[in-house]
Amino acid sequence: MNLKTVISISFCIATLTACKPDLRTIGTVDDDKLITPAMIYDMGTDEFTKKYLGKEVTISNLSEGKFLGGYRPENGQCLFAPVTRDPELKKSIVLYIYANHFPDFVIEDLFKESSPEFTNLLNYPEEIDLPMDVCEERCEYNEDTGACFYKSPHLKVTGKIFRAGEGLDGYYIRMKLKGVQY
Repeated sequence: MNLKTVISISFCIATLTACKPDLRTIGTVDDDKLITPAMIYDMGTDEFTKKYLGKEVTISNLSEGKFLGGYRPENGQCLFAPVTRDPELKKSIVLYIYANHFPDFVIEDLFKESSPEFTNLLNYPEEIDLPMDVCEERCEYNEDTGACFYKSPHLKVTGKIFRAGEGLDGYYIRMKLKGVQY
C-alpha cells in the first residue's frame, strides 16, 4: 500500500468512529437478538407471539417513551411505553415496561389461568431496575448526562416478551426488561 491509501483508510476509520454515537447501556443489550419494528409488523402479533413469547428479544428504532402512570410510582412501579419511530409502518408498536420490575399482580391480571408457561413468564432473574427519572413526565433528554434516557433517539431495549397483541392504536408488547441502550 502506498502512503496515500494508508492516509485515506485512516481518515475513513476516524470519520466513521467520530460519527458513531457513544451509547450508554443499563443492564445487558443483546444485538444478536435484534428484531426491528418492521419485522414485527410484517409478522403480525399472532406469528410474533408464537415465535417470541417467553423469549428474549432486542427491539430498536424506538422513539421516546411515554409515561403512562403506574400502580406505585413512589416504589418505582411506573409504567412507560417506548413507541416505534418508523413512519412507514401503518400501525405503531408500543412496548410496555415498568421501571422496577413488571409487578407480578399485573401479569396475573393478564393471565387468568395458571399454566407452566405462566410460571416461566413470571420467572426472569435477568430483569433490571431503571433509574427513577423514567417516572418523570416532564424531563428532556440530555445526551451528555443521560438524563431522561428513555427519550433518546438511539433507544434500544432487550427483554423477555410475556404478552403481545393488537389494540386500536396498533400492536403492543409487554416486556420484562433486561437492558437499555441509549
